[in-house]
Amino acid sequence: MGTASRIEEQEDACTLTSPGEIARIIKDMQRSQAFVTVGLMGGKKMSSMILDIDTNSREFVYEAGHEDDVRTVLASAKIYFYARLRGISVRFAVPSAATTTFEESPALRSPFPAEMEYLQRRENFRTILVKPYAATLKLPNGQLVVLDLKDISAGGVGLTSMTVTAETLQPDSIFDANLNFAELGKMDVTLKISTYTKLEHNGRFTHRYGCAFMNLARDKETKVQQLVFKLDQLNRANNIAREK
Repeated sequence: MGTASRIEEQEDACTLTSPGEIARIIKDMQRSQAFVTVGLMGGKKMSSMILDIDTNSREFVYEAGHEDDVRTVLASAKIYFYARLRGISVRFAVPSAATTTFEESPALRSPFPAEMEYLQRRENFRTILVKPYAATLKLPNGQLVVLDLKDISAGGVGLTSMTVTAETLQPDSIFDANLNFAELGKMDVTLKISTYTKLEHNGRFTHRYGCAFMNLARDKETKVQQLVFKLDQLNRANNIAREK
């Protein structure tokens, strides 16, 4: 991985510009001790980790490498950061760096980026939905059935229902659907029923469907990736709030 052009050329990357979201993700990188690759001028790289963030000054502190690496960081007109956060590639660039210390050890400090790019792949990441979101499917006879949305990835969604059985939604069948994520918006998609499982608990049955997106347009792929990332961040924020 080289210079900024690799970020710009990644067509599937989604861009975050909200200062609050950017701060939360950098904090999440620090909390999870995610390894960070720092891209420097001349194609050089330095391994690092986020050590601390300051939301007031909008700066973050990260590990300094060898003295030669530090000199290259300080001389770079732009510094690039690459990391993986629970299966998601996170990428951003900052204009400058300065030396500092963290717990009496040498470190570097940079301002928060103005934007952050990420790329989520289905095989790496699926977000469980903890809020009551719904999917409305249109049957061939025009009837509408509503199921609970339980998870989402870039490749599809998981649906459950106590009443809609496999006689209605047979495996390999295809339906037009509307996904309702409440305050995060709605989206019309085409779903294929890929898997079906019947679960029993205390004499009551839940019907679970694994559904794949069909012929998803590029703009909707981007919207799905944004939803997956945003929903995961909301889950993380809720978990942190409960732990306090």
